[in-house]
Amino acid sequence: MKAIIYIAHGSRRAAANARFIAFIQKVMQRSSAAVQAYGFLEHADPSTTQAIETCIGQGASEITVVPVFLLPGIHANVDIPAELERFPDVVFHYGKPLGVDEVLVGILSDRLAEAGFGGAENESVLLVGHGSRLTEAGVDFEKLALGLAEKITSKVHTAFVTTSPLYQGVAEKLTNQKIYILPYFLFSGGYTVKMEKELAGDVVFCEAIGFDEKLIPLIEKRAAEVEHELKLSNYVTA
Repeated sequence: MKAIIYIAHGSRRAAANARFIAFIQKVMQRSSAAVQAYGFLEHADPSTTQAIETCIGQGASEITVVPVFLLPGIHANVDIPAELERFPDVVFHYGKPLGVDEVLVGILSDRLAEAGFGGAENESVLLVGHGSRLTEAGVDFEKLALGLAEKITSKVHTAFVTTSPLYQGVAEKLTNQKIYILPYFLFSGGYTVKMEKELAGDVVFCEAIGFDEKLIPLIEKRAAEVEHELKLSNYVTA
């Protein structure tokens, strides 16, 4: 039997985890998969292992895993696959993170509009991500920034919380500007609070991406891509 699992990062804040659960349950309600589960990589239950065991307990031996992560960082590319290796008797099909997509560009544009961004000459946009050691994540982040810049016809500066260029330094260079800080996170909380405490001056903090319902079709798309690739693989080897 086949199953599908959705894995998110998880937060130390129960309210943030509850938002993910409410969101992913809407995704699951739209799916025709007989067996479905969700889990968290860290900080919350059910864990990834518990989600897999839930599916196995319902008879699944073949599981599609969709990482509900914005970018292909260490968690999505290394940590989750390592969890899957603990179940050698299960056939896993691993999907891609949300990555680069017009849906995400659209949500970022929405967040700016909600905060009052008008594209004036004295307004700057600073897109802030977590940061990753993986080059692939940085490349995708810059692609998103370019897509957003085209959509809003304004330059989009980029910075990170944990890797260079750090957001504090980039913000300091945007002198005589009203800066719109655009946090690129699904789970907002610690990092966004830290930025609000550290950045002073004419700064507007936009809402984070969060679990916007516009992401639902994108998650369905990532799951469908796994199924499509599997069919192609079966066709080639047939």
